[in-house]
Amino acid sequence: MFLDNSLSFNGAWNTPTAAITATVDGTSIIDITGAGSGNAPAMINGFPATNTAIGEDYGAGDGVYIPYAVFIVNTTGTGSGTVTFSVSAAPDNGSYGQGTYYTLFQSDAYVGTNLVAGTVLLYPLPPIPEGLGTAKALPRFYKCTYTVSGTVGAVKFLSGLATNPTNIGLQNRYNNNFVAV
Repeated sequence: MFLDNSLSFNGAWNTPTAAITATVDGTSIIDITGAGSGNAPAMINGFPATNTAIGEDYGAGDGVYIPYAVFIVNTTGTGSGTVTFSVSAAPDNGSYGQGTYYTLFQSDAYVGTNLVAGTVLLYPLPPIPEGLGTAKALPRFYKCTYTVSGTVGAVKFLSGLATNPTNIGLQNRYNNNFVAV
């Protein structure tokens, strides 16, 4: 799996979140144009040259390259509370900023002590909900939210979007401390 820093919810794939102790958004918002919220994208459409507020449905995929939300536990949780992951998307608001976010998916709640360092959680990113693509502009901004209930300790994550990351999970399928024959 290739991890692109421009698709990280933490600013970079080698930078974990701060300790997640309360409900919080990821530290970075993914702007598919790369311009950043409030900035006109570099894409030009038509004549005379004008910037275009574009969007893309990352969750559409083409059956071969399926986008995933990837959450990697960087520091083990210690509490009995829970963490839920969600990814939301928003179109350009017409002024190159973030419009209203809508939730694409939300995970089950994970108990803090079950979030062990090295655990990789993969969620296929669903397409835009039915009818939303025609009712609203396609999303330009993507963000993640960590929803905490109770105490989960100082758990930290690496998170972002990637295509076809299924190979990264294979390392967790083998037991450790086994006898080699």
